[in-house]
Amino acid sequence: MPRQQGLLQRGSRWYSNIKVPLDLCEALGKTQIRESLATSDYREACRKIAYEKARWVACFDAERRKLARHLSPPIRAEKRLLTVLTKQESFELAARYLASHEGEMREWMGNEGRFLDRNERGEVLSNLGCDEHHFAGGDELGPVHDGTDELKGFFEKEGIDCAVSSPAFRSLRPLIFEAHLEYLSRSQDIVAGRAVTEHNNLFKGVHSHSPASENSQGYTVNDLIQNKEKANRDLNRSSKSLIAFSHGARLLREGLGGNKLLSSITREDMDGVFAIMRQIPLNAAQRYKGMTFAQAIQAAKDRNDCMKPAQNTNWATYTQILAAFRLAAEDKLIYDNPAANRRYREMFKKVRGKLREQFTVDELNKLFRAPLYTGCEGDQRGYAKPGDNLSRRGRFWVPLLALYHGMRNNEACQIYTEDVKMEGGIHYIAIRQELEDGTASEKKLKTEQSTRNVPIHPELIRIGFLKFVGARRRDTKSPRLFPELTSGHNGYFSDAFSKWFARFVKATLGDHCKVTLHGFRHQFRDATRVARLPDESVGRLAGWEHGKGPSGLLMHCYGKGPEYLRILAEDLAKVEYPGLDLTHLYGASPSNP
Repeated sequence: MPRQQGLLQRGSRWYSNIKVPLDLCEALGKTQIRESLATSDYREACRKIAYEKARWVACFDAERRKLARHLSPPIRAEKRLLTVLTKQESFELAARYLASHEGEMREWMGNEGRFLDRNERGEVLSNLGCDEHHFAGGDELGPVHDGTDELKGFFEKEGIDCAVSSPAFRSLRPLIFEAHLEYLSRSQDIVAGRAVTEHNNLFKGVHSHSPASENSQGYTVNDLIQNKEKANRDLNRSSKSLIAFSHGARLLREGLGGNKLLSSITREDMDGVFAIMRQIPLNAAQRYKGMTFAQAIQAAKDRNDCMKPAQNTNWATYTQILAAFRLAAEDKLIYDNPAANRRYREMFKKVRGKLREQFTVDELNKLFRAPLYTGCEGDQRGYAKPGDNLSRRGRFWVPLLALYHGMRNNEACQIYTEDVKMEGGIHYIAIRQELEDGTASEKKLKTEQSTRNVPIHPELIRIGFLKFVGARRRDTKSPRLFPELTSGHNGYFSDAFSKWFARFVKATLGDHCKVTLHGFRHQFRDATRVARLPDESVGRLAGWEHGKGPSGLLMHCYGKGPEYLRILAEDLAKVEYPGLDLTHLYGASPSNP
């Protein structure tokens, strides 16, 4: 038996499915009448649908009579042609769509809906929920909705002529889709008698009682920055990440204005921001203190100052700005990411494959025969002047730790005496952020895999590192291994030490040598290749990913029992630098441990 026309089954329940005549779609605001028939029996549904059809035919006739009264004599206004929309205009139209539809629902609820009994109200809520589910794509029945029909009806109502293939239609359609979903969600709040909730942050502040000119985008650049800063804190980002974003936040505030609406940001606005970023002089915050970026740029031009940040520095700032807008888009504070553009990515493309310079063996021999290592006036101001002082403190040991263990600068500078430990007869350094009892400390690590246990190289033991540690353990004033090393304003000990090491290299090897302390880490990696160390050992020793493939592979989570540290120690002992002679450092008694 053929199915009765006008019926639709969802689950076990039957619904009416009556098509609205084309001339009444705009007036009724829908293309189909879909209401529950409150039955699961097909025969009863057939009887009810006959009555429903007759009732709706009468309603259609009544609606046509109303339209005839309003449109007599008929006046056809000339439609406004629309081809292109800015983001601001698109959001304003979507906000107008939502506000008008919410207003119609409130009006209906105030005039007719208030007379619904409990069962009827529940039926309306059920229908609205089904419509929302179906519109969002959760139902295989019917066509897939993308906002096209709703936008066509909206343009017809607004007297706008806009081709489906035009840029304006394509940019507005997804916003109308979101606005219609929001309307269906709010309608359920209205019918249920609840306070209307703003389900989608895109339309925060937009209601039927709001002026159409009040854009849904009450979110500003300041809100964007606060949102990203909160996310950084929640995710426990490193202080360096926070500092990198602070530069980008300042750039956004100065380039766009803190009160600028996110929805009004155009590609031209972002072009202006990044044009400023490319002109900012090097270390503008320190060298042009108290100036805005624009003032610093002009002052640099006046001084003929051509020094600019490195390409990778600009890349880091760009990625922070990109991440801030991406987070805002994920939280639906904005619809699109104005910083996501291939041209920007190419403009600030990170320089990869550029290897850091390394010391030659001759330079290493000169470096470790400098007065600091053979006798100086003092390891502070007098480190470059020969003398009788044989102090062995941070400036003495950190370069050696970096050379023989591949440690990062800050990892070596921040070691606590309790971090030097022994297990199974093997001395090692625990690279970690927390203290022995598990409490937090000021120590910072770059990545998750930076936490590791590093055996102490035999060469450092011969030079007297363990004796130095033993002397430091007797000091009750500071738990740190190198308490004389100071941290920078961002909490990293590496900042000041890196600058000192650059001066040390210049004083020892001359201006031509540009190798930094981080060059030791590259030198260590080459030494592990020469020693044929397995990738897993290299990764664990230096705090890189554990061997080949992603660090999350399950195989890397297994093992690492008591013998693992011994294997690492045996592998590390193979790392050597042929031609480097440090025998003059063996057995020397430090004058000030």
